[in-house]
Amino acid sequence: MELYVAAMHGETVGATFARWLAVHSLGRKPRSVEFNTEIFAVIVARWPGPLNGVTAAVSVASVIEFAQRVTHYCPARWNAFVAVLRFTVPCAAAHLQRRPLTAKERANLSKVDFGRLCAELDLVPRSHGGLVVRFLAQTAFRINEARQVEWKHVQADCIYLPAETTKNGRPRVVPFIAGTADVLERLRKVTGTGERVLPQAECQTALRSACVRLGLPRLSHHDFRHLFATRAIECGVDVPTVARWLGHRDGGALLARRYFHLLDEHSRRMAGRVVI
Repeated sequence: MELYVAAMHGETVGATFARWLAVHSLGRKPRSVEFNTEIFAVIVARWPGPLNGVTAAVSVASVIEFAQRVTHYCPARWNAFVAVLRFTVPCAAAHLQRRPLTAKERANLSKVDFGRLCAELDLVPRSHGGLVVRFLAQTAFRINEARQVEWKHVQADCIYLPAETTKNGRPRVVPFIAGTADVLERLRKVTGTGERVLPQAECQTALRSACVRLGLPRLSHHDFRHLFATRAIECGVDVPTVARWLGHRDGGALLARRYFHLLDEHSRRMAGRVVI
């Protein structure tokens, strides 16, 4: 509302966009600020009219022309453009619609292939790729969360992620699953007296090369978060619990949509146990 009122009182287009960036950077995580800054830069670069014009005078034609210039962007960035314009340009709301976000199809590694991948990464011990991949798969941490985990966050049977390290700014606790303690013990031998649990920030290069050598689909760090969720659901862990481990705040609604096929299979298996 503050931006809208400012625009109605003669603020320029460029100043209104800059004000949006300033407001939406307050108290946000560095990655969110970086994303907002990227969105701001694209809008400024591709805006069809003068940035020193009055925001309240922006025409529908200008909004539509801008939309045509950025229509090729992914849904997440398109939706960010829509959010900015709806909030800053009076005539934008009726002419721009959000796009549905679609989940990326991710490779579902079998237990055999996961074992092969870890063994292949272990053949290049200097990269520590095998340990990084095991840690991601055991904890479901995002890579940016994982690289900030310190040994002081590791408890006897769980890892505590403080709010400043999580994507949504809320702390969470992830209990050890089978094998986590062993992976942590091996990591401790590598990191020694260092503060961080992981010996390096990422292992994407080693991971990409190992996938090529094994004939596996190209994998990213985030695929092991997906692997964790898949295994947990396949093992019968209830969706709200898995969602809590992943740090989701929707009680499992997103997981239920994304992993419906696994839940349906589980439902059928459970039905076979019911006797009336």
